[in-house]
Amino acid sequence: MRKPAEPLAQPLSSAEQREALQAREVGKTVMYQIDAWGHVETRFVRSQNVATWEAKGFFVR
Repeated sequence: MRKPAEPLAQPLSSAEQREALQAREVGKTVMYQIDAWGHVETRFVRSQNVATWEAKGFFVR
């Protein structure tokens, strides 16, 4: 039995996509981790979870 097809959503413009991403990040703390190759991983973390992410090796800029 196949799943019913989902209706297609209107594609977002780049400006609308950026606004949606920024809305999700409001009120969160930006944390970073740099690996052995110099790549930077960025996480947007709820403020109450900062200590947990610091324990994982992330830092706040």
